[in-house]
Amino acid sequence: MKVAAFDFDGTLHHPPHGFREEDIAAIDAWRAAGHLAFSATGRSRTALAHGMRGSGLTFDYQVLSNGGSATDGANRELIFGHEVAGSVLQATLDAFGSRDGLAIFGTTLGQVDGVFANNTGITHTFTAHFAQMTPADIPDHRFAVVPIWVPGNAELRAEVVDWTSTLGEVEVAQNQDYIDLMAPGRSKGAGILQLLDELRLPRESIQLYTFGDSWNDLPMHAIADVSHSFHHSPSEVRAATDRVIGSVAEVLGEYM
Repeated sequence: MKVAAFDFDGTLHHPPHGFREEDIAAIDAWRAAGHLAFSATGRSRTALAHGMRGSGLTFDYQVLSNGGSATDGANRELIFGHEVAGSVLQATLDAFGSRDGLAIFGTTLGQVDGVFANNTGITHTFTAHFAQMTPADIPDHRFAVVPIWVPGNAELRAEVVDWTSTLGEVEVAQNQDYIDLMAPGRSKGAGILQLLDELRLPRESIQLYTFGDSWNDLPMHAIADVSHSFHHSPSEVRAATDRVIGSVAEVLGEYM
């Protein structure tokens, strides 16, 4: 059995241009050959569905929220979900809810995600469909990730990351613009391993290929048989992977 796990943003989806048709065709051919294709994304159920609209992209299973949850390929059945405490979201709002230059969201295990604060002056297409929420809404939802968006300000991002060390039992993941706060022990690698366990596919029985461009992909790259980053990936991500490539379509067919 062969499994390929794909990050979404920066790996398959490239704003403002969208998807490469050859990548989607390569994944279709991979699945037609009898192999499994997993998403492995920081996006939630609703955010990934929103991003995939009209693309024709299909996965067999979806590892979501940086390993915080997983669903079937159609995104109908929640296979597992790990909640980040509502107190983490509240603490984030207390510390940074009024701070210029960042936004604070709550993405859930359900069918709605929330915007709690956006002080960037920008509405990103990734979160344009999120519902406006307030702290009073926190008890009504099961949150998988508290994403903190800090566009274009490395100093502020570093400050937020330093602050997360005060939160205690919280997992922190980063990509270029987002700092994601999750339940302890969650990562894309942990999510893939749990999904394989749920599917009764022992890790040693499969060949695992991972494709991802950023820091939050490192935990899944660490468990792969062959890992792939991209020419646009940060240098430390490129250094940690087996191959640095231009696109998924460039190499996926080699493994069939």
